[in-house]
Amino acid sequence: MLVPNSMSGRKVGILGLGLSGMAAARALSAAGALTWLHDDHGALRDDPPCGATLANWQDWPWDELSSLVISPGIPHEHPAPHPAAARAAAAGIEVISEIEIAMRAAPAARLVAITGTNGKSTTTALTGHCLRAAGRQVAVGGNIGDAACNLDDPGADGVIVLELSSYQLETTPSLRADVAMILNITPDHLVRHGGMEGYVTAKARILAAAGAGGLVIIGPGAPLDGLAARHRAAGGQVTMVTADDAPPGIGSVPALAGAHNAENAAAAAACLAALGLDAAEIADGMASFAGLPHRLQTVARADGISFVNDSKATNGVATAKALAAFDNIYWIAGGEAKEDGLGPAADETAQVAHAYLIGSAAPDFAAALDGLVDISLSGNLESATTSAFADACAARSRNGRDATILLSPAAASFDQFASFVARGEAFTALARHLAGDAASPGIQPAIQGGAHV
Repeated sequence: MLVPNSMSGRKVGILGLGLSGMAAARALSAAGALTWLHDDHGALRDDPPCGATLANWQDWPWDELSSLVISPGIPHEHPAPHPAAARAAAAGIEVISEIEIAMRAAPAARLVAITGTNGKSTTTALTGHCLRAAGRQVAVGGNIGDAACNLDDPGADGVIVLELSSYQLETTPSLRADVAMILNITPDHLVRHGGMEGYVTAKARILAAAGAGGLVIIGPGAPLDGLAARHRAAGGQVTMVTADDAPPGIGSVPALAGAHNAENAAAAAACLAALGLDAAEIADGMASFAGLPHRLQTVARADGISFVNDSKATNGVATAKALAAFDNIYWIAGGEAKEDGLGPAADETAQVAHAYLIGSAAPDFAAALDGLVDISLSGNLESATTSAFADACAARSRNGRDATILLSPAAASFDQFASFVARGEAFTALARHLAGDAASPGIQPAIQGGAHV
């Protein structure tokens, strides 16, 4: 556990009692702080730790609080602050994240901080995997897997690798990184950040974490060129990477299929080299990377037909990259649409044999795809997956072509599923049932993680 001993004796409110909130409560308790806990849904996974009081936020000792720890899913500014966050701001009480609590523990390990609209979970897991494979001591968490406070400090010779969302970056003022990455920035979470400018500003906070002494690794794209120039002008070190910088052999790693994963691998490789791994260690680590659940995850195969679970693709940019990674695609898309709908995914349909549309976004997605691909309004995931498999089998019996049934929704899950994880698990169960092979021989077990804490 990362314990912020400098906060001993402080009185702190904790808003949101999921994984991150409870991790912060335990770390603060270990430091000797007193905490007051509240969750709008009344949920509490575990018993309150020593020194913690479960109470409605209105009943907290506001005149004595020094800090409010807010879970990343709770707005503190846009579109409207939670009333507790508004009260804290009015009283001059700092509003911070669980990541900030971990940073105040001042771990001895070197720190890698990774953000981006897409690809950050894969890049975080890949970086951690390669470090472990090379025999380095490493802890991986943040917005993937375990909360930062729950991690153990690997020590001065080790590395902590954190995936950080824009929400977490906004409320982590003490973040310091030996290596900081911004993989890409495309429109997402705009309501939460008050528009694109606010979203870019939130992501750019990771540059300050690297300062002049750390290395910043930046991917391609117009918003990032300006951020790189600004950081260089301030005396910072910047390495720009593209897919062409990926280590040789990446194309043969199933979990790193597609040009977008080549960009992720290039960023990870630049980071790993900066941390002292040689080219052979990097190549060996990447070759053994099994990938993450719900990100281009092959979950079943049957007679030349592969089922690929890309449920984490909740926007058009992520789905466009998935569509570019495969041939002869039977594509399942839809759900609760983001602000830009299908976005660039509508322009990446050359390899789509048929699209099966589900959820509340289906009519709008159908209009966007009209004339581009054959479309079925399937309604729900079970109908779409069953139809896709039947059509792919029939086509393969005629032409002998292998096919990919790709769940890459380009939309959030909340109209029909509790989360992208639940959606991906439902697709996986359907795929394995249809393939008649629940064990899916030849499918590597995926690394766990990636659910927003």
